[in-house]
Amino acid sequence: MRTPLRIETALSERDLARLARQEADPRVRQRLLAIRLVVMGRTVPAAALASGLKQRQLRNWVHRFQAEGVEGLRDRPRPGQPKHLPARSEKAFQARLRQPGRGIILRGKDIQRLLREEFGASYSPSGTYFLLHRLGFSSLSPRPVHPSSNQQAQADFKKTR
Repeated sequence: MRTPLRIETALSERDLARLARQEADPRVRQRLLAIRLVVMGRTVPAAALASGLKQRQLRNWVHRFQAEGVEGLRDRPRPGQPKHLPARSEKAFQARLRQPGRGIILRGKDIQRLLREEFGASYSPSGTYFLLHRLGFSSLSPRPVHPSSNQQAQADFKKTR
């Protein structure tokens, strides 16, 4: 029989359950409930199985909980290049792109220039399209209709072919 991992905390299992109910982040909530199972006396393999974590993950979370408390269960910042366009500017950028069209069709280079001049964000062409995709914009648009085109003549032409 395995001996349960001991957690030294002033929080009872009821306190941990209450904290889990109040927690907005589902990942932290899962970790709190797994810690609660260990506090209740379950072994790490049993608690990991019940909470949907791997044993090693649960052991790591237990050690972080021991060292830092509930705040240790939160995700730490991940490495990586910061965004060129800050999150606070994304809404303004989206609003700028959604302004009434005035018949203007923006190409990738136009959007790149707009980002650089109005928002101070420098993007490569592929980065510009990635940003547009992430923000829910499509780079495809239907071909515009020329104002002096004759729709009836085009329809007649299609019938004769």
